[in-house]
Amino acid sequence: MNRAVLIGLILIVLIVAGLGYYWYTSGKTGSNNATASRKVLVYAYEDSITGIDPSIEFDTGLVVLGLVYEPLIYYNPLQDKFIPALATSWEANENHTIWTFHLRRDARFHDGTPVTSRAVKFSIMRALEYYEKTGEGPGYIWEDLVRIDTPDNYTVRFIMDKPMRVDFLVSASYGSYIYSPKVLEESGVKSPLDEKLLNWFNQGHEDGSGPYMIESYNPESMVKLVKFKDWWGWKIYDINKAPDVLIIKIVTDEVSQENGLIAGQIDIATSVPIQDISKLLKQGFSVVNTTTYHNYVLMFNTRRYPTNITEFRLAVAHAIPWDRVYREALRGYGRIDNSLIPYGFPGHLDNYTYTYNLTLAREYLEKAGLLGKDLKVEIMYEGTYSQESLFAQILKASLAQLGITVELRPASWDQMAETGPTVWDNPDQAPHMIINDWWPTLPSPYDFLYSLLHSDSKEWNWAGYNNTLFNSLIDKAWDLEGSNYEEAMQLYVKAQNIIYEEAPAIGLWDEIKPYVYNPRRVAITEESFNPLYMYVLFIGHLEVKG
Repeated sequence: MNRAVLIGLILIVLIVAGLGYYWYTSGKTGSNNATASRKVLVYAYEDSITGIDPSIEFDTGLVVLGLVYEPLIYYNPLQDKFIPALATSWEANENHTIWTFHLRRDARFHDGTPVTSRAVKFSIMRALEYYEKTGEGPGYIWEDLVRIDTPDNYTVRFIMDKPMRVDFLVSASYGSYIYSPKVLEESGVKSPLDEKLLNWFNQGHEDGSGPYMIESYNPESMVKLVKFKDWWGWKIYDINKAPDVLIIKIVTDEVSQENGLIAGQIDIATSVPIQDISKLLKQGFSVVNTTTYHNYVLMFNTRRYPTNITEFRLAVAHAIPWDRVYREALRGYGRIDNSLIPYGFPGHLDNYTYTYNLTLAREYLEKAGLLGKDLKVEIMYEGTYSQESLFAQILKASLAQLGITVELRPASWDQMAETGPTVWDNPDQAPHMIINDWWPTLPSPYDFLYSLLHSDSKEWNWAGYNNTLFNSLIDKAWDLEGSNYEEAMQLYVKAQNIIYEEAPAIGLWDEIKPYVYNPRRVAITEESFNPLYMYVLFIGHLEVKG
């Protein structure tokens, strides 16, 4: 071959390869801009992601779900206001058994297909049927659903077997996200209940309608999201203010989040050492302190000695120096609250308090025949949460004054979520005490009381508590919410009286969440968050700068 021809062919190959590389790095496979020009926001999250199946995930994956998927409507509990999302209007019949929602015509899934009533039915029914099959996930909120009718592409009708607040159900933070039925084809399965579909989602695949799409997914380190330019919401919010790329960076260590902020590697931190917040403010960082319905609960193993004894549990409740917990563990970023239902949430009771009283604690131990005995118990808690760690140390020191030895068992959240349910099958191996935390799925007392202490909720009832009267009270209250809300609330009070007297679980505090951020990089406000959708960034209410 002629040398000049050979050189020419080589040049052509290099040019084509170079163009191909440019095409790839510029993100031309979608509607994204060149990587170099894209606005990137790094949001540090404090837990690994437990899953991102929109019908089944019931834990930390919410931080991703809330950006990739949408419900029919949102609910703002602080304003008691519903906000249209995939539905623009809705109405119910007189007795609240039939609810009709009208879908917006301009919403599309990430696969390009329109959001239709068929997709709504597909998504909700999968959540319900998976729960009925396995007993897991948030599908229990749909147990009173008789059927879903789809009279046309943009009308969806929920038929319930009793009066229900379906507006609360469709705005739930779990179990109500809508996605394309094409996920069956994309995942290569025929049945919505095929475990391969769950695995497909949890490998980082999705087909939602939200403002962001998943580009890469590692639940232990980082989730990379890219802007969906066909999102209907850009007609309301300024697309140019939103990040082109949103990186959810998993940083479980508080000091590492703080260092990442200072080094410019993190724009918004969800968890820094609270004692360092004032120092960060002096360095030019800003903070938004948000109201949350995220509470922390001390759960007692009611199936293992000595925490199976009511008087022992009450002794512990009155041995906790609550003022010291507030000063040293919370440092003001929390509200001491012994109710299982957070302050300001429907059904919260202000008068549920256990006073710090070691004399009374000794009386309870004496009544149970435990005073002076060599008692040893263990407490498991999330080791990377400074507030939980400090609380455990304070509790250990206080119980030592009663002759009770406490073994501290710090663990990761994954370990705790795996250990907690073992109280049902192997109670003597489950810890005596474990700190659980909860944020709501829907704005009802039932959400907290059922999830944490109903005997049917073995996934999260880490106390192993089984009280048939308590169960029946909250079940009846739930049944009444749609027809007689006042009577339902009275039943919830009676149920909480049982918990207060028997103390299978004690509310510790409601979290005040400080989001520390770099104001040179991003502007956020309290509207960027909603206490019903914990950790979800409402992207229309923030602005990335440069």
